[in-house]
Amino acid sequence: MEDRSFVFSKSMTAISKGFAILLMVYHHLFTFPNRISAVDYKPIMIVNALPLDQLIADSGKLCVAIFLFLSGFGLYKSFEAKGIFTFQQGLKRILNFYKLYWIVFFIFIPIGLIYFNDTIRYSWNTKQFFYNLLALIHTYNGEWWFIPIYIELILVFPLLIRLVEKNPVVVCYLSFIGLFLSGFFLHIDDIFSKYELIQILINHLGTDLIWQVMFVTGIFFAKYSLFGSMERFFLKTHLNYRIIFLSLLVICYYIRQYALKYVIDIRGTEIEGIYNYADFLLAPIAIFSFVKLIQNITILERLFLLLGKHSTIIWLTHTFFIYYYFQDIMYAPYYSVLIVIWVFVITILVSIGINLLIHLFHLPFSKNKAK
Repeated sequence: MEDRSFVFSKSMTAISKGFAILLMVYHHLFTFPNRISAVDYKPIMIVNALPLDQLIADSGKLCVAIFLFLSGFGLYKSFEAKGIFTFQQGLKRILNFYKLYWIVFFIFIPIGLIYFNDTIRYSWNTKQFFYNLLALIHTYNGEWWFIPIYIELILVFPLLIRLVEKNPVVVCYLSFIGLFLSGFFLHIDDIFSKYELIQILINHLGTDLIWQVMFVTGIFFAKYSLFGSMERFFLKTHLNYRIIFLSLLVICYYIRQYALKYVIDIRGTEIEGIYNYADFLLAPIAIFSFVKLIQNITILERLFLLLGKHSTIIWLTHTFFIYYYFQDIMYAPYYSVLIVIWVFVITILVSIGINLLIHLFHLPFSKNKAK
């Protein structure tokens, strides 16, 4: 296989985001039968009395680790290029994200509050509205739970990067300590049942501690050019073939879907969810393998570049279509593969529309600046 050298460029980051958003949409479409009980679909095939789509989609939760890994990787590359990353730079990134989030919020949430106000999810509550507006809670869209993690990790990045540059070993140690302490914080919020904001803070802290290890892994992969090391290993051992990278993706799926859940069955429910903790290792392997698998296949590269370009808005909007507002329409194609394509067609069109709206909002300012 004659491939160009593996350089984890912006285009490869976009391809990886496209891969992650495919996993996310697939995960939400087919993993939770109770959420789609009002509709029906034709799976690819049935395996052990379960739809194959459901078995594949169940491991799609790896998308969270991939997005966090890419966030840490990208932020470190930004720091490396400029030699600095300040708290103010972090706030600017967060504000830019909030602008996009608020546009999506004010397009989709009023639909729920006006047309679906007979449901608990969209019954009016002033405090709940402003908590959701600030992304402190995610009762309007359950899949927005990821937003505060992303924001809070950007906030701590300037401090984190100083520690990484001074003593990376300590950062690794603290990251894993935080990971195993996370369960404690997730189970003490009931103590403060009378103090909502304290409950929210503790819940955010517990969730951040679970997922920060993926973010930190991305930082270390960028700092030590570990993707380059992986590339050299496969070239040196003459294993630089697509069948090898496809096999690695299958192994990642098997480990996440079966091997680690088997450990839970053996050890008991006290380590329920531990399979998520292995994602900090599986995410970079899956990213590298997938990029190498489609590298130089122009049509696939362009497809996943397109998905990556629109991945943020697809993430923020797709479950409004899949779960909350237009479920019948989204499952109308009936065949699972066609449903996936249909969801992406709709959400990419929405993304194009929102980006056009953003452009129109900025157009007067652009003209003034030009004058």
